[in-house]
Amino acid sequence: MTREELYQSIYTHDTIYLPPHEQATAALEVSLGCSWHKCTFCDFAKDTFQIHPLERIEHDLKILGKLRPEDTRLFFLGENAFCMSTGQQLAVMELVHRYMPGVKEYAMYSRIDDILRKSAKELLDLAGAGVQALHIGVESGSDSILEARNKGVTSSQIVEALKRLDETGIDYYLTVIPGLGGRSFSRLHAIETARMLNQVHPRNIWCLKLKLWEDTPLWQEAKAGTFDEMTPEEILREERLLIENLNVRDCLFEDTTVLDQFTIQGVLPGQKEELLRAIDYLLSLRG
Repeated sequence: MTREELYQSIYTHDTIYLPPHEQATAALEVSLGCSWHKCTFCDFAKDTFQIHPLERIEHDLKILGKLRPEDTRLFFLGENAFCMSTGQQLAVMELVHRYMPGVKEYAMYSRIDDILRKSAKELLDLAGAGVQALHIGVESGSDSILEARNKGVTSSQIVEALKRLDETGIDYYLTVIPGLGGRSFSRLHAIETARMLNQVHPRNIWCLKLKLWEDTPLWQEAKAGTFDEMTPEEILREERLLIENLNVRDCLFEDTTVLDQFTIQGVLPGQKEELLRAIDYLLSLRG
């Protein structure tokens, strides 16, 4: 088999979705689909949720270890791979030590409730075993928007889970969705999300403007006229309000979807004014 064919043999889909800061990280598929699968805006959770058998994971690890023998960091693929039990994760890590002995750090996607289901000791055990970062879609800090979009958690639960990660030393990278509240709740979305984020210590806040995926419940709401979708300019003004109210420290803020064509990024709080000026300039181009 060619190198490309070997890669294709260990992944379910041709396209692998990794966060921006993990693009160079080796990826091991340990699960498929989302354990929640109920968010009204999501188009990614199309696969039936499953955690792969340890036998399959070991088989894929043997191949990945030969393809990437020098890697020191590994990303566990799955839409929320952190839902695996602590025992399952530690068992996979034991296999990693055998087939990819250079790996010292692990990262993966997680839901907030995945974190809350684990005890303080379990989180410490996982951190000690090398879990270094979780990538989490928090989407909003507004309870009413979280409930309307069927996210399955509240803003207080988000804060509780992230503070537990702070205590264990596991870094977290957060995704927020500007526009998720629609035009009617735009200001609420921005201010409540900033309020929530100001209580925690994310390494990164990644904004991805809302995209309405065809046939999702939220797309159907918009089609029926019960969700007022915002224009790219309105979404950027909402994001400006979010940044204006953020007081996080040592955090990279970025948006790769500005006006559907630009990227902005800056480290907060030092570059807050630069971010605001960049947004004002982009908005001025739209008149």
